[in-house]
Amino acid sequence: MLYRFNRVFAILTCLFFFSNTSTFAQHKIEFQIDNYEKDSVVVGYYVLDKQLVHDTLVSKEKGKFTLIDTLASGVYILLTMPDNEFLQFIVNENEPEFKMEFDFKNKTEVKFTGSKDNQVFQDYVDFLGIKRPRAELLRNTIAALTESESEVDPAFQAELDNIDKDVVEMQAKLISEHPDLISTLLLKANKEIVLPTFDNTEKGQMAQYLYYKDHYFDFIEMENPNTLRTPFLYKRVDYYIKKLTSNSPDSIVKSIDTVLKLMEPSEETYRYYLSNFLNEYIQTKIIGYDAVFVYLAEEYYAKGKAPWVEEENLLKILDRAKRMKPVLLGKTVPDIMVYGEDGSPISIDSIDYEYLVLLFWSPDCGHCKKTMHEFVEFNDKYKEKGIKTFAICTKLKDKTKDCWEMIKEKEMLGFYNGADEFHKSRFKVKFNVDTTPKVFILDKNREILMKNIAASQLERVFEEIAKIKEQERTK
Repeated sequence: MLYRFNRVFAILTCLFFFSNTSTFAQHKIEFQIDNYEKDSVVVGYYVLDKQLVHDTLVSKEKGKFTLIDTLASGVYILLTMPDNEFLQFIVNENEPEFKMEFDFKNKTEVKFTGSKDNQVFQDYVDFLGIKRPRAELLRNTIAALTESESEVDPAFQAELDNIDKDVVEMQAKLISEHPDLISTLLLKANKEIVLPTFDNTEKGQMAQYLYYKDHYFDFIEMENPNTLRTPFLYKRVDYYIKKLTSNSPDSIVKSIDTVLKLMEPSEETYRYYLSNFLNEYIQTKIIGYDAVFVYLAEEYYAKGKAPWVEEENLLKILDRAKRMKPVLLGKTVPDIMVYGEDGSPISIDSIDYEYLVLLFWSPDCGHCKKTMHEFVEFNDKYKEKGIKTFAICTKLKDKTKDCWEMIKEKEMLGFYNGADEFHKSRFKVKFNVDTTPKVFILDKNREILMKNIAASQLERVFEEIAKIKEQERTK
């Protein structure tokens, strides 16, 4: 199957080594490319959403390349130059030697010798190549007639249905005849989930969605190590997490648990995806999704379910989760006491507010300087509505004098301003203040409603809070 490759192969940095549960075997693979002028090709493979380089092969004879190496089973890529197009081929531990032949000027005709796995899949690709042009013509014709409100000949749809039926029957035949081939993994993954009939009501639609989600992985062998190095696995998992799962942290962690449970028998697949989930949610910019990272750290890493991680890295992960957990959305924060310029104490609970914008800032923070006027404008506009701003300067010891200078310079006198010269309140620890500006929106019970938002987003956030409040009041 031919693909256009428009980007450089990515390089994946992993925090773990390959597991010995994968099917690695010594292989000798010959590539014969007719009418190919270049003296090198690139061999790559799939992992997660990456296409990674395995090796660059240099020919000793024009158009002939040989790869001799220990390879894990899966789907691989042969990249030609300078067109940056690639063909896929299958590496199967039970087929240690095979040959792949094609013409550089006509990559649609590919021949395999010594590999039943590759030939089965290539026969299927060739079959689709015969069926696809007529199917696309029929679909386009039906769509054009429908759009123009012209009558559609029923024979068109009948012929298209027959083509679809032929494809499904071919898939079923190959899967039945070759259950142990890697090509069968690919064919099974393309099978559609047959949905029962549901009522066309809101309840019926929800039941349909839940059925589809429950059966989403029915045809994907998540426990099979050979599934890891395929082009479909990451896309399917990503769609399950990002599209089929509600965008709340609680729902996301349940879906991640489902995925990892299915992958657990394949240790390497499990490693890759658990590590990927951790990395994704530790770097997430979506507010509230840090709760997913904390969950993974506590439920997997802290409980010994990631034994490949070195102790130093493990301690860093757990420490970060420990610092993040007290300031997740929905948590109730402790009261803290800091001091005004005249030394008078000021705490969260000493402020009379309906909602509190708790702002941690620093006089040497460029973004603080740039956006402080927006915080000031917001405070002036909303303070009469019970929304107050408590601004805590993060400078300590003799640097706190810089805080009071900037407060006057930036006209922050309408805030409740404070600093903690000797860090007695330990606010940096309690609120995980590692960067500035850092914003928390608290209700009058000190519960975190929102955090890590820009000054320009404050007004919109409070409009949403007001809407929610009104909806709760009218229920």
